[in-house]
Amino acid sequence: MKTPLLSATAVALLALTACQSKTETTTVANSTAENTTTVATTIPIELPPAIKTEGSYRCHGDNSLVKVTFFEAKKDGTMTASVASPSDASPVTLSGGAGKPMTADGGWALSGTDSSFKLTQPGKPEQSCSK
Repeated sequence: MKTPLLSATAVALLALTACQSKTETTTVANSTAENTTTVATTIPIELPPAIKTEGSYRCHGDNSLVKVTFFEAKKDGTMTASVASPSDASPVTLSGGAGKPMTADGGWALSGTDSSFKLTQPGKPEQSCSK
């Protein structure tokens, strides 16, 4: 009786030994990642300005509707706005110094606040716009 039990135990231990997995440790020198991290920390990254307000405004000169996105001032005080007129057109980015009108090539100009402003568009006279 002891012989079959001893044989079964030996077979079970042999089976468990065969299933034992081996682990390997591989070390890879990653000098490229270290260089990239070093370069990334030395170059200052300036994020684009955050959106201050965005909305549709009615211009009182010709009763047109424009979509304007006002951005927060940059560190140097430069103000930026994105104007789409008509509201489904591609936006034009206007920018200007603090206290000065924001302008863009082609005759665009915007002065005022994000609640009411004066807008000059190419081929149109200056008109007042508000929400």
